[in-house]
Amino acid sequence: MEFMEAVKTCIRKYATFKGRADRPEFWYWVLFTWILSMIAYTIDTAIFGSTDPLTRSLLASNIIVFITVVPTMAVSVRRLHDVGRSGWWFLLTFTVIGALLLLYWYASPSKNIRLADSV
Repeated sequence: MEFMEAVKTCIRKYATFKGRADRPEFWYWVLFTWILSMIAYTIDTAIFGSTDPLTRSLLASNIIVFITVVPTMAVSVRRLHDVGRSGWWFLLTFTVIGALLLLYWYASPSKNIRLADSV
């Protein structure tokens, strides 16, 4: 899967938590959101001037997070389905140890198992 194809797929499946997402789809989406975040950070710094995170406004960065949070969660859950895990494992994102485990699963190869409709 190419970069633009992966981004288009994630946008098209904006809130689709069923199905599967292969490694390129997931990692290209992560790269896309990282690039958007860096652009937004640059815009925030250019407009508001301060680089001090306590005193500077993060308007553009917050807009990017708001726009990308649902598709990021959706592609993450679909990626977990692709490695044979339940989407509920995504909740480990909110723990330090769990985030490391998720990173391992996101980098793992796809499994050729079929979950019940790829729940």
